[in-house]
Amino acid sequence: ECYQELFAKVVELQAKYPNQMIAGNMMAQALRIYKSTLDDKGFELMVDTISNSRDRIEPFEKPVIN
Repeated sequence: ECYQELFAKVVELQAKYPNQMIAGNMMAQALRIYKSTLDDKGFELMVDTISNSRDRIEPFEKPVIN
């Protein structure tokens, strides 16, 4: 449910801001949440996990407009 709410907000923001600006701000906010809720080791492991998953991240499928 949280994922769907955030996705809807991103779609809304895309009408107003460039995608890279949205993504950068989301990443900054996510890292702040992790930094605020994890201990130092947990934060380090999370950042490593994010970095190590870069080859498995799939792009969004672009909608086909007929």
